[in-house]
Amino acid sequence: MRKFRYLVLAFFAVVFVVFSFNRVKEYITSDFTAPVIHADSDSLQVSVMSGEEELLSGMSAIDNLDGDVTNTLVVVSKSKFISKGTLRVNYAAFDKNNNVGIAARNLTYTDYHSPRFSMSQPLRFLSGNTNNNYLKNITASDCLDGNITQQIKITFGSTESTSNTSTRQKLYIQVTNSAGDTSSLELWATFEDYNTYNTSAPALTDYIVYTQPGVRPNYSSYLKGIWAAGSTRSFSEAGFDANEDVRISDSGVNYNTPGVYTATFQLSRAEKDGSGRTPLGSTTMVVVVEG
Repeated sequence: MRKFRYLVLAFFAVVFVVFSFNRVKEYITSDFTAPVIHADSDSLQVSVMSGEEELLSGMSAIDNLDGDVTNTLVVVSKSKFISKGTLRVNYAAFDKNNNVGIAARNLTYTDYHSPRFSMSQPLRFLSGNTNNNYLKNITASDCLDGNITQQIKITFGSTESTSNTSTRQKLYIQVTNSAGDTSSLELWATFEDYNTYNTSAPALTDYIVYTQPGVRPNYSSYLKGIWAAGSTRSFSEAGFDANEDVRISDSGVNYNTPGVYTATFQLSRAEKDGSGRTPLGSTTMVVVVEG
């Protein structure tokens, strides 16, 4: 019996030694070292249209056991803007033991611009109508996120009388993209009696235009037809000529200074007796000189 006990103890001792040896060997040979990511520059300049391949340009990853693991490099995330058009990109690389190396660098979009608004109809409404959808014809687009119309927010400002037949209310619209850049505009909505609301005025393809410093938009290219009482007709259908009957005034726009301005499209009709021209309705376009 005693001999049997010794054999059992010896067996368990051997098992313990073997187990301990394997655990020590496993520990010694285990890989706990993450790949090291290298970049040939601390910053990168790319277009907003660039894909992940361009964002990985100039980067490599080396692992202590697996060697070159550059092919595992991925873009993990992007921060919000540090400054306009510049953000922080976070990268990761993996080895065969799932150790993760991380790195980050600044990225600047060379052709970035803030979100832009577009408006396909004028903000003209019949007086007394309290069910106006001010955002119905306003959209917002972003060069990073695409269509962000659903993120537009609107607040209301003061109301003032402009004539015996109309009043206007100040509107503020704003939208923010995923990088944290916010665009905002101040607009005016007018409320008119029926005769004023029915007055013909130039219709435009867009009532908000963006331009760069020193560049005057081709305003005539935005002429679409004649707007009256909420509907649009072509110039010929309405009996007008775009070249002769519309006068464009942008004297208040300083194209050398970024800011928000307005241009006016005035419609008039020549008197049949040749005595002159009778002014009709006018249309205001918001002009944003970006900087």
